[in-house]
Amino acid sequence: MENYFNQQKDMIFKDVKVLIYVFDVTKKIADIEEDLNSYMLCLESLAEFSQDARVFVLIHKIDRIHDSQ
Repeated sequence: MENYFNQQKDMIFKDVKVLIYVFDVTKKIADIEEDLNSYMLCLESLAEFSQDARVFVLIHKIDRIHDSQ
């Protein structure tokens, strides 16, 4: 992701019509904070290169089945 935001964001975020960002709520807190940071960077890049883009945020949760089952 860092490469996208640092070196390729003009190519990736130019003329975007829709951004669908998915958060996985089963992650550890540290990983969620990293996801939030990436999401904010996406929004900043869209504001710079694709102001009219529509943004959809999805929350993903998967119920895990324990190994014993």
